[in-house]
This record gives sequence, structure tokens and C-alpha cells, in this order.
Amino acid sequence: MANGSDNLDIHAIEKKWQDWWEREEIYRFDPKSERPVFSIDNPPRYASGRLHAGHAVHYTHIDFVARYKRMRGYNVFFPLCFDVNGMPIEVNVEKKYGIRMREHDRHKFIKLCEDFAEENIEEMKRQFKVLGESMDPSIYYQTDSPDYRRLTQISFIKLFKRGEIYKGDYPVNWCPRCGTALYDAEVEYKKNLTNLNYIKFRVKETGEPLIIATTRPELLATCQLVAVNPSDERASTLVGKKAVTPIYGREIPIVADEKVDPDFGTGVVMICTIGDKDDLQWVFKYGLKLEKGINEEGRMTEITGPLSGLTIKEARERIIQILKERDLLLKQEEIEQNIGVCWRCGTPIEFIHKKQWFLKTLEHREAILRMADEIKWYPEFMKTRLVDWVNSLSWDWVISRQRYFATPIPVWECENCGYILPAEEEQCYIDPTVTPPPVEKCPKCGGTLKGSEEVFDTWMDSSITPLYNTFWGRDEGMHKRLFPMSLRPQSHDIIRTWAFYTMLRSYLLTGKKPWEEIMMGGFILAPDGTPMHTSKGNVIDPLEIKEEYGTDPIRYFAAMCTLGKDSPFRLKDVKRGKQIIIKMWNIMRLVARCYEGIASRTLMELVRKSPEDIPLHTIDKWLLTHYSRMVKTATESADRYEFDKVVRAASDFLWHTLADNYLEAVKYRIYSEKDPAVIYTLYNVTFGLMKIFAPFMPHITEEIYQRCFRSLEEVKSIHLTLWPTPILEDPVATDKGEKIFEMISAVRRWKNTERIPLGEEITAVSIAGDISLNAEEMRDFKEAVRARQVRAARIEDLKETILDIKLKFNLLGPVYKEKTSEITRFVKEGRWREQREYLAKGFIKVPVKGEDVTVPEDYFEVVKGWTLEGRDVNKVKAGSTLLLIEK
Repeated sequence: MANGSDNLDIHAIEKKWQDWWEREEIYRFDPKSERPVFSIDNPPRYASGRLHAGHAVHYTHIDFVARYKRMRGYNVFFPLCFDVNGMPIEVNVEKKYGIRMREHDRHKFIKLCEDFAEENIEEMKRQFKVLGESMDPSIYYQTDSPDYRRLTQISFIKLFKRGEIYKGDYPVNWCPRCGTALYDAEVEYKKNLTNLNYIKFRVKETGEPLIIATTRPELLATCQLVAVNPSDERASTLVGKKAVTPIYGREIPIVADEKVDPDFGTGVVMICTIGDKDDLQWVFKYGLKLEKGINEEGRMTEITGPLSGLTIKEARERIIQILKERDLLLKQEEIEQNIGVCWRCGTPIEFIHKKQWFLKTLEHREAILRMADEIKWYPEFMKTRLVDWVNSLSWDWVISRQRYFATPIPVWECENCGYILPAEEEQCYIDPTVTPPPVEKCPKCGGTLKGSEEVFDTWMDSSITPLYNTFWGRDEGMHKRLFPMSLRPQSHDIIRTWAFYTMLRSYLLTGKKPWEEIMMGGFILAPDGTPMHTSKGNVIDPLEIKEEYGTDPIRYFAAMCTLGKDSPFRLKDVKRGKQIIIKMWNIMRLVARCYEGIASRTLMELVRKSPEDIPLHTIDKWLLTHYSRMVKTATESADRYEFDKVVRAASDFLWHTLADNYLEAVKYRIYSEKDPAVIYTLYNVTFGLMKIFAPFMPHITEEIYQRCFRSLEEVKSIHLTLWPTPILEDPVATDKGEKIFEMISAVRRWKNTERIPLGEEITAVSIAGDISLNAEEMRDFKEAVRARQVRAARIEDLKETILDIKLKFNLLGPVYKEKTSEITRFVKEGRWREQREYLAKGFIKVPVKGEDVTVPEDYFEVVKGWTLEGRDVNKVKAGSTLLLIEK
């Protein structure tokens, strides 16, 4: 190949260009450029561990967009960034050092978290590099930086002063393990086996037993109401009376409520504070007192009497024991139920009544739904998930967390009257546990001000990424230029968090949508289609795959993962990617021979010409038209982020249209003639094809570009060249070319059937039918099929003839016995050819010892064939054309 060895060393190529791109700053965003900006709200990778196969595919999809948009002439804003806040890092630090956060000094624990994150960040930077991701380090950020946290705090202060944020006394999802509040979107649900306990209550007025089935017997102390469905026949005798709770002897009303499922348990439910979401809704409906049976540490409170101080599990076991001892437990049934668990640690969540900070959400639902309609969704059906989530919301967003490693809430609270003093915007970024308030005493009562120890939900940071990226609150000019951003890429599982919260924050702070488009990726599953989990031992490390196959083959697999769909890891796609690279390399070795010995200036003048100025053959026009159509298809698909369609179109063209058909047909023009039409066609087609592959296989295409095209092109990297455009559309030549290649394929299939090597010459091919080839087309066909002669023929000159007869020995022997050998010799010597008139009548006559023995056609098979002007030929169909082949 031009400018280097023909040997293909994928790993050496990848390392060389990764270092070169970094050194040459190929992917830098230019804030001074007048080119249109395409900005990507890149998901900050969470700094809690190494990249897995899902991350590799997800970030590679985003990289496809960045590389494609650069080639479409955009000034691409694609930041390298990391998310460095919150519970995942805290939990990992606790595991690493065998400590509990609340038993450790706050600031020392934060330092451990920072060190842990920095180690992971350095490793992930390396991983991003070896995966070929073209993120820009010149616009780097991480969400724990003072600049970033400053913006989070300022956005809070603005919304607090406008009344969009408030501190409220309200039940919240609570993780006892992590010791913090959670929003609904952070609660996951899993199947769990538990006991449904049938417990004896008593009707106060009648003394009759009333059996209630519950999975939460430990909450009996907070039971304030009993309910039945109004359709239940017992409702008329029970409603209005009072039930007496077992053990605690509490008298509580019995009510009718349509929400009660009459088919669950006994059809009678106890309403406690707070067992589940149903309880919570009933609490508000009936105005019940928010009694606290479970504290923040997941232990029972004093009001539970004998259960006080026990964990929830211990309390459940203890209350069941007491109920059994007092003959108050009728029976137990094992059931399966969905329980809410913490998204990070998997601990079952509880509802805890505790003061928290809230961002108003419910009153802005319609605005968010309108905003969703203004954004283009890829794929479109993903918008439904956001709409469903918004319509399901029941509470405002709880934005406070009782953790350490996150952005501090920038307020001081009066220990006397509860007055809240927010920081001034000019003070931010601050930690109010360290920074003194701007005034010494409470402005309301003169009391002592104490800095808040609470921190923000990590989504409070993540949801301002488009504001941070566009310099909101820092550079008004840049913000107007960059906002809204062009694209938010993310996975579909965080639509209800990252997408929703970002839209909400953008609406409240700017009144505008945060991005023009949103692109949803799916999960990468284990090869058997199940989720990857370390416990299952089925987690795939992309860097291990890279060591064996290379990065570009992994990226090929990523391209094959359809947007918005979950995909199992398919090693066959990685292997196919490597085959494509090898095929590409071998094709370019052949193409490079076209240019050997041609002066650069001469070559440049030739390939820059218009196709109308080149003496193109029909098959050249056929290739250029197919190429142009492929470019159009690839461009339309790339604009919709349908990467699998782009790569399939390019791969099929490379392998079948270019390699299998065109190159085989023009080799003689490459090797012996240096035909300008072939040089023009191959240069422009292969250069454009490498450009289409470039976003997906950046390393091999850069290598080929530098070897085969760079000397004639002014751009230093293929990734800075412009995306290809169609060259020629000639439907007449294309239709003719299709017929020519259909004939070539038919001859090749015949050769394979006859076990004749494709490169071996045959005597002649005669063409009969509705196609007429000119001399140039005739020669291209002749050289492609390796025929010594190609000529036109008339169908009427084709004659059917008998080529051979084959005896049926299993029938012949038993009838003709000793005469069989003479009959066999007669046939083998071909003397039957003199008896065509007998054959026409269905028999042959064989002389045996002076007599003619008649052998009917029941004892032999007639093998028929064709002759053309007396020459034996093989008849092969190619569409409506007949090919008559002479061996």
C-alpha cells in the first residue's frame, strides 16, 4: 500500500492514531469559529468504577454523532466530563475501607470520596482514549468542582427566592441503610417473598373478631383506621363501628373505601403510618396523624412498645411471636410482592415523616409536557416514557439528601425560630458547615444561625449540565450562542430522572427547552439476553475484548446496536467488524496499485474532474450510481442516528458491490492499463467510503487516509474532512450494469457448480436475449468471466441434443444378463450416437453375437444438452438473458 508496509497491525495502528489525535488536538471545540455549533450534552460518567460493555457502547454511540457532525461541517462541542457526587461513590468508599459514613468525620470521609473518584477518573480517561472516543479535554468538567457546584447553588438560590423551592414537613421515601431521603425516581422495585399474616382484631361494639391480613405486622402500633370496600356485604354492619387493635388495644374507626381490594387477604385492611404508598394516600385522604413507628436508622420507635429499638426485621419476628403467644395470629401465607428498594444499595425503603427540601414539580407538569413536544426524540416512541412519568407524579421533587459527598445546600437556619437565610450568589461556592453566614445573627429573632448539613440530590447537579456547558451565569454571550444545546444523549432508564429533571430546571431557570434533540440508548445485556451482574459472573469487560480484536471491531458491534433497544453482547459482530477491516485493508492495497507511477499533480487533476469529463464505462457508472445511492441512504440514516443502518449500507457496498462485483470486473484495467476511468472511480468511491466508515472505525480509516489520500488532500485528518456527497445518478447505465453483473454472477455460479476455478479461462460465452453490449461492455464482461471469446448469439440457433445416455444397471442386469457387458461397451464407445432416430422413438439397438438386441428407454436415462452452430454449450439463465458457455 502507498506510504508504508502492507502488513496490518490493528493494535499498533490504534495506539499510533490515539496519541496523534491527542497531540494534534484534532477534536477541539473552537469558540472563535464562525462555523455552526453542534453541542452535545455528554452524560458525565459516574466516577464510581471502570467502564463496562454498556458504557463502551453508549459512549461510542455518542462519539458516532460527534464525529459525524464534525464531518458535516459543525464546530462540535463534546466535553470530557465526570459525575463526582453522591451515594454510589459514598457506598463504594464504605465498602473499600470497611467503614460507615456516619461513624466517620464528615470532612475526612469527603476526602476519601474525592480520592476514590480521582483514581477512577484517571483510569476512565485512559479507557475512553483506547475506545477511540473523541471527547474534548479543553472543555473538561466534573460536577464536584467549585465552578460547577457554584452554579448548582446559584440555581437553588434563584429558585428559592422565587418560591419554587420550599422546606416542608412531609413523608418521604427513606433508605435506612444510606440514611437519606429518596425521590420516587430513585426507588426501584423487585419481587420479594414474604408472609401475609392473618391477625385477629376485635369489633368494639360487638366483641366479634375481625380478621385483617397484612405484610407489615410490626406497624400495628401506628394503625389508625380499618377499611372495607363498600361493595363488601360486611360493610353495612362494620362501617361506623370501631375496631380494637391487638396488643396495643387502640380503638380505631372502620370506614368504607373503594380503594380496598376485596379479593386480597380477608378484604379488610389496616391503615398505618406508613406501610406503603396506599397507606400514604389514605393518610392524606382521612387526615390521619403522621405517627412515626420507624426512625431514620430503620429501628422501631418508642410508640411501638415491646418492639422499640429493634430493626424492622427483628420487630417483625418479635410481633409475630407475641401474636402467636396470645393466640392472635390465625394463619400465615407466603406471597410474592413488589417492594420498593433503594436504587443504590437495594435496601427496602420506608416512608419517614421528616422535614426536607422540595422543588415544586406538580404545578409545572403541563409546561414540561409542552416542552417534550418541542424536542425531537430519537427514537420517537421514547417520548411516551417521559409523558407517562410526568402524568404519574404525585409529589414534588425532594431535593435534599442526608449524606456528605455532594453539593451542600447553601443556607443557614436559625436554631431558635427556624428562619432560613440563603447565601448570596456572590458567596458561592460555599459549604455552610464551614463558611460563616453573611450576617452574625438571625435577621428575624436575633438567634444563632447554623449552617445546613444537608446536601443536594445528585440530580440537582446533573440536571444543570446544559446550563453549565453553555456558560449560564458565567458568560451571557456564549450562553446565547450555545443554548439550547443541540443534543442530549442518554440511556432510556433515566428518562424519569436526568431527562425530566433537566427539562424542569431549564424551564424554571430559562423558560426554554434545554436541547433541540434527545437520543436514547438501550442496555447491553449478556450474550444470553439476561442483565449483566458481577454476582452472575457474566460481566463483559470491553478492554479485554479490545486486547484480542481491537477497538474498531468493538465499535462495529456498537454500531449494530439499534438505538433505544436493549441488545445482547454479540461477539460475532465484533468478529465481523474485524473481517470488515481486513477486507477494507485488502481492497485499499489493490486500489493503491492504480496510483503507482502516476505523478501527484496528474492524479489530483484527474480525480478532481467532473464525472461528465471522464470516459466512464457502463460498469463505472453503475458503481458510481450505487455509491451515490448508498451515500444518500447513509446520510439520511445518520441524520436520524440510525447507526446500524449506516454501517450495514456501507458494509454491504464495500463487500458485495465494490469487492465482489466491480473490482473483479476491472482488475485487468487496474493491472495492465492504468485506465483513467477506473482510477477516477476507485479514488472517489473508496475515499468517500472511508469517510462514511470514519465515525465508526476511526483508526483504520485514519491509517488508510494517511497512506492513500492525504498526499492529495489538504486536511490533516480524515475526521476533519467533509462528509461525502453523491457523485453520479445514471439510471440507464445502472440498469445495463445490473444486467452485466447478473450475467457475470451467473457464469461464476456455473463455474462453481462445474468445479472450475473462477480464475480459469473458458473457451467462449455467447449471449442471447434482450441485451446488446457495445465493445467496451463486451470486453469488461469477457475479462470478468475469464473467457477467451464473447459473442452475441440468436436463440433460434440453439439446438437441443442428446449428450449422453446412462444405463440403469439395477434394471438392465436381471433382464439382459450376459448381454449386459456388450450393451455397456456399446454405450461407453458412444456408438449410440449413430442411432438418434431410434432414440427419438425411445430405444437403442445393440449388436450382440450377430443379432440386434433392442433396449427400451426404461433401461437407460437420456442426458440432453445444447449445441450452438454445432458446438456443445451449457445453457445458463441470467434474468431474461441466456448465456451459452463453451468449456
